[in-house]
Amino acid sequence: MTAGTPRRQYIRPRLMGMMFLQYFVLGAWVVTLAKYLGTPGAGGGLGFSPTGVAGIYSTFALGGLIAPLFTGLLADRYVAAERLLAGLQLFMAGLMVVCAKWCSWHEGPLADPAKAYWPLFGLMLVYSIANMSTLTLTNVLGFRNLVDPKAKFGQVRLVGTFGWVVAGLLLALAFDVVSAQPLYLAAGSSVVMAGYSLSLPHTPPKGFGRPLSEVVGLPAVKLLRDPAFVVFAVVTFACNGLNQFYAVFSNPYITGLGIQHPEAILTYAQWVEMGCMAVVPFLLHRLGLKTVMALGLVGWVLRNGLLWWGHVPLVVYVAIPMHGLSYAFFGMLGSIFVDREAPPHLRAGAQSLVMILTNGPALLIGNTVAGNLVASNTAEGVTDWPAVWFASAVGYAVAFVVFVLFFREPPERATA
Repeated sequence: MTAGTPRRQYIRPRLMGMMFLQYFVLGAWVVTLAKYLGTPGAGGGLGFSPTGVAGIYSTFALGGLIAPLFTGLLADRYVAAERLLAGLQLFMAGLMVVCAKWCSWHEGPLADPAKAYWPLFGLMLVYSIANMSTLTLTNVLGFRNLVDPKAKFGQVRLVGTFGWVVAGLLLALAFDVVSAQPLYLAAGSSVVMAGYSLSLPHTPPKGFGRPLSEVVGLPAVKLLRDPAFVVFAVVTFACNGLNQFYAVFSNPYITGLGIQHPEAILTYAQWVEMGCMAVVPFLLHRLGLKTVMALGLVGWVLRNGLLWWGHVPLVVYVAIPMHGLSYAFFGMLGSIFVDREAPPHLRAGAQSLVMILTNGPALLIGNTVAGNLVASNTAEGVTDWPAVWFASAVGYAVAFVVFVLFFREPPERATA
């Protein structure tokens, strides 16, 4: 089929719809679950401690370590990507209904965190493995079906961020977030996503897969002899861990500040992220990769510094938008750096190595440190949030100094 045929012309909108639904499912529960779990039983929640809340969120990190092996085996060798995506989404819908039921049985006057924690942890771990697999599969479908994936994939992925925004706005306007309602919304959305997946372009397995060593990026370990790559990996590891303070506890924090509709307010970050992604090519041309990535680190320092201050207008209109700016300028540009730094035969392995290191151990450590720090600064249900945000702001400031002093921007490699 040629690029000019009608069916090929509609592939990009179909993939955009896929990304919208994929990230709508995620946005339907990720932001609000911490508030639901951490709210005392008297307020309708499950009464989890900060370490318990962070523990549930750590299932993402564990899922990120296991999912690449599972996805690579099935999608590369045995099952068409769109069918595997449909099956996993349907499986996720069932799991999320079970999670919602379990939480409903242990909320409010019936709250018993000790009894509720481990079954919910197990359910969320299995869910996270499936969910991380679907994130990989949507990328596979995009890259293997777009005519010019390097130029067009970013536009397709951007619609996923919009899906996250719509989910946040819907939760703020129509749902009780201190309840299992967001979990049911995620389950229903997964059912829709499962049906939609079957309409996506047929993407059969290649019939072969990369060896396990390549899946986890072992051939790219030799890049650790490159000082620039080491600095990037260390700073990214630290920032991804520190970001768990915001990812898990931003919603309870701004709720405590008295900010109305926090789920909608938190989407300011995604609006800014989309705008920043649009200007990245211009900024890269004018400022260079290192400067733009350094601006992303400055955004994180500023975000957590303003959260420490606690001045509501600055938190709403500066700190939260800075999250989106930093994600676009540092988080997403990291893949461009890896692509420039690694020789062609190591690029896929280098991306895998960075992804596993920064989204596995980094998130596990970050969740543990964040949960324990919040717990140690909480007494009689009241948290000393300035102490929490000050510690994380100092961490980002150290990462910024290390990056500026020791990172050297590589030249663009010539490609065939």
